Amino acid sequence: MDRNFFLFSLCLLALVIRGSATDSTGDVPLKSELLCRQCSKCDTSTCPPSEAYPHMTAWDNTLIASALQSDFVAANDRGVYSVPNVLGGESAKYNAYFGWQSTSGSASGYHRFSNYMDKCSGGQSYLTVDKHGKVSLQSLNSLGNIADADWKSINPPKEFNHQEFRFWVSSSTGKCLTVFGGNSEKRIVGVSDCKFDSSNPYQLFAFRFHYHKNFCCCGLHNE
Repeated sequence: MDRNFFLFSLCLLALVIRGSATDSTGDVPLKSELLCRQCSKCDTSTCPPSEAYPHMTAWDNTLIASALQSDFVAANDRGVYSVPNVLGGESAKYNAYFGWQSTSGSASGYHRFSNYMDKCSGGQSYLTVDKHGKVSLQSLNSLGNIADADWKSINPPKEFNHQEFRFWVSSSTGKCLTVFGGNSEKRIVGVSDCKFDSSNPYQLFAFRFHYHKNFCCCGLHNE
């Protein structure tokens, strides 16, 4: 056998072996153990574009995450948290699904937020707040007051408009969605009295599309 042809064949074989250990995008397949315990299989072959289900982020660009959205949060935890950037952002340890879908809650301008991966949890879980100010994922039929799932968008002062930030006011409490917890790794999302002058920047939220390689179901992610 020609020596050059033999060397070429070895190189080709090495490329084939290397390629078999990666996914269709050429990257090592992503894993998400906590999330995949909730979702055993996928009902789609492709992820939606990131702009279809954007992530909600806080003022400091941390991700607003639930058990359905990030394996930073335990599968049985219905709470909602602000967490550092996850895979698609910067962390090599934690993964994220695509984020929140906004739907009109009423003709008066309120919105409801469900998670793209909610289909893996039993369905119909929304971002809600109770009378104690606790923000969590709840199904609409479990709510004593349907307004607990309704949020109204209020524009910030002009200097923040170009950054796409908004206040989100709860229909039931009249208070604004707020991040609490200072510099902790996983901060609680709740509500507090609105500071529409932006003196509390952790009441400002934006929908971002810049995350990449995000899960939309187990074993499948979007570039």
